[in-house]
Amino acid sequence: MKVSVGLRDSKLSKKQLEEVIQAMKIHQIDVILEPIYLKTLGDRHLGVSLRSLDKTDFFTRDIDELQLKGGCRISLHSAKDLPSPIPKNLKLIVLTKGIDRSDVLVFRNNESLKTLKKKARIGSSSKRRDKVIHLLRPDLLCVDIRGTVEKRLEMLLNREIDALVVAKAALIRLRLTHYHHRVLPGKPAPLQGQLAILAREEDEIMEKLFKPLDSRSRKKSQVSLYLGLNPKNYSTKNHLIHFPIIKTIPRNFNEEEIALAFRDLKEYTHLIFTSQVTVSLFFECMAYYGWNRKQIEGKEILVVGKQTAKAVESHGFQVSAIAVDERQEGIIELLALKNLKEAYVFYPSSSLRRPDLAYFLMLLHVRHQCCFLYDTQMKIPKEKANLSNIDEIIFTSPSTVDAFLNLFKTFPKNKKIIAFGLITQKRIDRLRQREFQE
Repeated sequence: MKVSVGLRDSKLSKKQLEEVIQAMKIHQIDVILEPIYLKTLGDRHLGVSLRSLDKTDFFTRDIDELQLKGGCRISLHSAKDLPSPIPKNLKLIVLTKGIDRSDVLVFRNNESLKTLKKKARIGSSSKRRDKVIHLLRPDLLCVDIRGTVEKRLEMLLNREIDALVVAKAALIRLRLTHYHHRVLPGKPAPLQGQLAILAREEDEIMEKLFKPLDSRSRKKSQVSLYLGLNPKNYSTKNHLIHFPIIKTIPRNFNEEEIALAFRDLKEYTHLIFTSQVTVSLFFECMAYYGWNRKQIEGKEILVVGKQTAKAVESHGFQVSAIAVDERQEGIIELLALKNLKEAYVFYPSSSLRRPDLAYFLMLLHVRHQCCFLYDTQMKIPKEKANLSNIDEIIFTSPSTVDAFLNLFKTFPKNKKIIAFGLITQKRIDRLRQREFQE
């Protein structure tokens, strides 16, 4: 089945379309999307300030008109660009969960909010963002800036502006998070980071077809199957069934690799934790070797995710920074902003960890120590879960994906699949593709 989709003609819109297509693969929506790109009113009139606009159809009008005339079956928008109300005879059929909703301030390398000169020019596009900037530094000058994200970043590099406010979601989708930036405080724009799909009012086929992508709460009670170790990591209003199919096997603390790593505990300047299991085993091992809490006081502790942070704090220590991107890339992004010349980094982990973070430290010639504290194995359940009454399945790691397929042989159809992290998602996509080819 082929479905035409209207959307803005920009690199960011194309990345948003790719995001929807990936979500369709996850939910096995067997449709080919045929994009129709348009330069909208907002794209054509770059001289118009967005500060004077509210929830208008400045970025959607041309696409709405095309859709109402039958020129495209559905349309895809950044949800924050939707007018209020939505045009007559159109309806919102999908509001995605989206990604990071925060605003960030982007700098040139080696610059920061503190080092910006007095009355530095900050590229912005809304009064809301201006207020946040002025709360941080009242002397800064917020100036109107329009155009694509790439064009605005070019203005920053060309010193036409001194810093730039932009949605973090745009940087993530365009893979531009390597630009030096900091998250801004305060509430972001409503629906920022989320995507919206519109259909014509009478088009029930499209509404039903794309329903699995819709993040809005449903009236029907849903059932979620959680495959990981700790269901507290997943917040949901659904009825949650915990069906752990992996188990962690701590390594012998007397292993030479572990003994050597903990011998230098007092010397480390940075500790990195990427899971709650690692945190727990780290403190067990610390006690095993007779180290007390004074040996790690004052060290920088970097973690992946809020749950890992809570695990560290439960032992009475303050976390220095939490990686928003809950992968090794998030930690790499945090470390890239630090002076690591005199650093000595300790990175305990699972034996299944990816090598990216270790490679990053080696490439920068940062002194570091890695060690494996545990292994992950498949857990054979006493009874097989009945998937017929399950609405969504939550995979927490690549190992849960492998264990699930070992047990059930295939991914079930018509079930919502949720993956923790990009690596888990890639594992699902690759194995699904293999199933399709077979």
